[in-house]
Amino acid sequence: MKKLNLKSLTIPFFICVSIVAFAQLQQQKRRPFCGFSLKNGYYYEEKAQEYITREAKIGDKSGIPDVVEEIKSKIGIDVPIYVYIAKDEENCFATIGAGGKRILIADHLFLNKVNKGSGTEWAAISIIAHEIGHHIAGFSRRPTQVESELDADYWSGYALQKLGASKDASVKCIMRYGTEHNTSSHPNKYSRAETIKQGWDDARNGGYDNDRCESCD
Repeated sequence: MKKLNLKSLTIPFFICVSIVAFAQLQQQKRRPFCGFSLKNGYYYEEKAQEYITREAKIGDKSGIPDVVEEIKSKIGIDVPIYVYIAKDEENCFATIGAGGKRILIADHLFLNKVNKGSGTEWAAISIIAHEIGHHIAGFSRRPTQVESELDADYWSGYALQKLGASKDASVKCIMRYGTEHNTSSHPNKYSRAETIKQGWDDARNGGYDNDRCESCD
């Protein structure tokens, strides 16, 4: 299977990640992002960025950059995704920075709680894979945010199969924390689980749905 070749994306989102510029950041225009928290579940909203504590590289004690690189390797993505660690925010989300910089921000202690609540260590990885899925599918390509979330779910299932998760394990997190009914930004957990399974099946069969990728060859 050929690697996904993600070309440069132009997405109308801006986010500043400099801690030094925090005061300036508070004055900047509020921007949308997709995230997951135990309090809110999966959500999509506009708010000022306030979760950054530090950038994390491979070998970081949180382990998150290593997971991101492993997902990229298994899927076949050869583009940088910058990882930042949040603290005491119980959140994980993805967004686009200045110049199209792909960003993932996560509270690793929160991700440990998600694993315990879901009963599987694949839960946190599924959330990270979902957020990476937004960087593959694009944040603003679909007519609705609900459709964009399903695209990210597809890549979550795809990544988990490549990493060795069973199909059942791949949907445990969404079945534990997803909603019974559609919200204004996210589908219900049943349609999301089915889309995750589609991604899982495609990965097992050696292909992928090109329509769910914004800039694949």
